[in-house]
Amino acid sequence: MFDFFRKRKKALVTPSPTFKPTNEMEPTTTPRLVDVVDAYGRSFQIPLEQWRRDVLKPNLEAKWNEPEGLYSLVISALRDDLALDVDQASARLMEIDPVVERGFVTRAIVQLRLGRARDAGATLRQAILKVGETGVLVTNQAKVISAEGNHALAMSTLDHSLELDPNQDNGLNWRVAEITEASGADAARAFLSGLAQRPDAWRPQLLLGQLAINAGQQKDGLVWFDQALNQAPHGADVMLVVSGELGRQGLLNDLVQRVAPIYDEHRDDIRVGYNLLQAYVDLGDASTGAALLERLFALGQPAFANHLQDFAKTFDDMIKQGPKVLNRAPEISILQMELPPWLLGMEGMEWAAPSRGRDHPRVAVLPLAAVDELSGDVARSGREDERGRLSRALPLFILEQLIFCSDLNAALNLPVADGHGLVMFGGAVDDEQLELMAGDFDLVVEGEVSQSEDGFKIVCRLRKLSDLSTLKRVERHFKDEEIGHSLMIMSGEVLAAIGVAASTSIEPRVPIYALPATRTNEYLSALGQYLAMTLACSANARDSLYGERNIYGWLQTLAVSIPDNEPAQFMYFTALAKGRRMKSPIVDEFERPAVQRMRDLVRAGRYSARLLPLLAAVYPNNTELGDLLASAKPPEDESYSAWCGRLPSVFPLTPNSPSKF
Repeated sequence: MFDFFRKRKKALVTPSPTFKPTNEMEPTTTPRLVDVVDAYGRSFQIPLEQWRRDVLKPNLEAKWNEPEGLYSLVISALRDDLALDVDQASARLMEIDPVVERGFVTRAIVQLRLGRARDAGATLRQAILKVGETGVLVTNQAKVISAEGNHALAMSTLDHSLELDPNQDNGLNWRVAEITEASGADAARAFLSGLAQRPDAWRPQLLLGQLAINAGQQKDGLVWFDQALNQAPHGADVMLVVSGELGRQGLLNDLVQRVAPIYDEHRDDIRVGYNLLQAYVDLGDASTGAALLERLFALGQPAFANHLQDFAKTFDDMIKQGPKVLNRAPEISILQMELPPWLLGMEGMEWAAPSRGRDHPRVAVLPLAAVDELSGDVARSGREDERGRLSRALPLFILEQLIFCSDLNAALNLPVADGHGLVMFGGAVDDEQLELMAGDFDLVVEGEVSQSEDGFKIVCRLRKLSDLSTLKRVERHFKDEEIGHSLMIMSGEVLAAIGVAASTSIEPRVPIYALPATRTNEYLSALGQYLAMTLACSANARDSLYGERNIYGWLQTLAVSIPDNEPAQFMYFTALAKGRRMKSPIVDEFERPAVQRMRDLVRAGRYSARLLPLLAAVYPNNTELGDLLASAKPPEDESYSAWCGRLPSVFPLTPNSPSKF
């Protein structure tokens, strides 16, 4: 999934004595793009000029009096070759930074990038007068001297800097590159070995370990790496180099044994965490990997979200099991859902669905039986694999269309074990079971799903309960990537048959509901996943919930990807609310993106912005949600207003025991 990260040497570029500022470039036909990460953890690119105007400039102004923030912005701009944009900011940093060395070196780097070597030299001499010689200050003096064209003096100055501090990244790599080019690799190794004798040295050992590992001398390389880890386990990029190099060489047990016990996600590079996760994937150790994943998710950093979600899915797939034959006699009951699951379990959300006349025909929708060669006609627990989701996705899709696009009385009649466990049947429903599960309805939709190497097959039937006759049979074979298109077509055929049988039209009745125009596969998968979330209505049931974090992540991605689809927004926010009622700590990881999504909906005036009180109850300490709620218009709908009034007692600051719907 991901390559192992490791520290890579950059080729040393010695600036010429006179050159243009790096951001005064010749015009090009293709605008330069900058990588950014939004509040949802999505990575994308924007034009450089837009980034300068809308991101860099306002952030520099906001952090003008904050040394840490200003330093980060200046360094980030330098990585993007925008020295001119942060010229004044680096001067300001030099004035206010309590870390004198950092502030002055940053200023000197900007000056050097802009071709002002003499100014950079003066800045560094001023810093030395303040704090004395340090390895970093003298290394940067060597860079200035090199820029002025005196290579011999630059090298002797660089040697002096390494006498002061042998662990400098730039300085040591620069000197090793120079020695290698002038005298060969053996001379470079001898130079590093000499530095490694110093009691305070650890970076020379790190480079020696890399050289040995890459030369096939694994034992020697591990000895050097162990010395570096013992000397400075949390020093700069020590763990990053060790984990990246060992991972790249396939020495996964050595990686885990050395790095995992000392890795601290709060202080060490996130890329070390990624390397450990990848090692656990390759070693097949899903349980240990998942435990580390929990720690990394708890950091709550949007920039990490996409990588971590990928690992979460990988670990879930590693431990995924098919439906299991029930080896005891659970209490199986029929749970009747007269609303989509994303409107259930939230203290009466009938206000979001159109009313229906009780004298209209009644339609029951049953989950599809999961048929395979080995199952026989037995009931099994419905683990949330793809076939399990499909067995419920089509019925759920048909149900919500009946509710929002017809005046029929529709319900999903769902067999459950012990109140919350999904149950799948291994064979087609016979007439006796059909009457038991939907005997008091006029029409029933039932069928089967099976899976093969080529994909899936679904058979769906519309039957009349009075004589158990089949009014319509729909069958379709499809591959994974065709799920959305195929189920959309099948649901349309079934709904058309229901309309004929009930002498009614099937068409949208309210603006809240529309079929997904895009991301149909993802939408239908979300319906199947969401049902498990709805049934896990207690803290105890949560233990059996498969891939909880991935469910929230999936729903978040869906809501953002189809922002005009109201059901997708409802699924996202009500799932978080259900997680909160289950006392799930994972819900807190989604606070920032959820607030961002609600902010966008409120600004756009979307119907799903009505869920603002619910989200504010889920995150009661979020001040932005409180401000949005305070400025919201009073509700006019009595049913909706009453629902809003019930929320504070359902989601107190110290949650009560979850209640059932």
